[in-house]
Amino acid sequence: MTSSSPLSNPVPWNLVASDYAAEVAPIFAWFAQKAIDLARLAPAARVLDVAAGPGTLSFLAARAGAHVTAIDFSPAMIEKLRERASSESVAVESQVGDGQALPFAEASFDQAFSMFGLMFFPDRILGFRELLRVLVPGGVAVVSSWAFEDGDSWRNLIWGAVREHLPNLPLGGSAPPLGNVDDCRREITAAGFANVEVHELVHALPAMTTREGWAWMVRATAPIALLRQSLGPTKWAFFDACILAKLIETFGEERQSMRRKANLSVGRKRS
Repeated sequence: MTSSSPLSNPVPWNLVASDYAAEVAPIFAWFAQKAIDLARLAPAARVLDVAAGPGTLSFLAARAGAHVTAIDFSPAMIEKLRERASSESVAVESQVGDGQALPFAEASFDQAFSMFGLMFFPDRILGFRELLRVLVPGGVAVVSSWAFEDGDSWRNLIWGAVREHLPNLPLGGSAPPLGNVDDCRREITAAGFANVEVHELVHALPAMTTREGWAWMVRATAPIALLRQSLGPTKWAFFDACILAKLIETFGEERQSMRRKANLSVGRKRS
């Protein structure tokens, strides 16, 4: 399964690394902990975190006693991970690298994870196969992806507008990559994993006003950062004002509860 998504390039992730680490990663920690629970993380397990971003899962696993290696193709994300590891005195090995060509020997890890990263790989099956290759026999991988959310949500409205400028954006009203259970099960099974399970999970996010929600996405969302860069200041100011006006017209300005739905795909390497 190949993709030409603009999110399969490190540029937009470099643009949002600081705000992503500060504002998005803590929210995603809930999903990361669920992934760790599903993997039944063992003490002293050798863990690989692929497309680790600023290390949301990496730090949870390290604090649980695992020996963690993190890899991401965004140098800025790895820099943020290393800054946190230093400031919090947590041992996490990290490097910049491609999740489709992992620089590790076969059977190097007991468990492997990719939280909302592998879903954007240009070749997802290759990404799954690389996870399988580096696992020991019997090792477990957990891969999370955003689930398809139907309806007139504020996110779908935003992604629909952004997609007019970034037509290959795999988010919003169209089915996102690995957005439904059947796709998740088919792809992880095709890569060679056994005992496959796909868990649909929903997490409530902090309530925000429409203005706060849009501002949060502008600060910390990779595709919007890429669009802002490509449009330039004048066109971006017009786009920004139009989107905010449409959001307020559609959803009002009051504080709203929000949620995110994700699929967590679990597979085991055959013994």
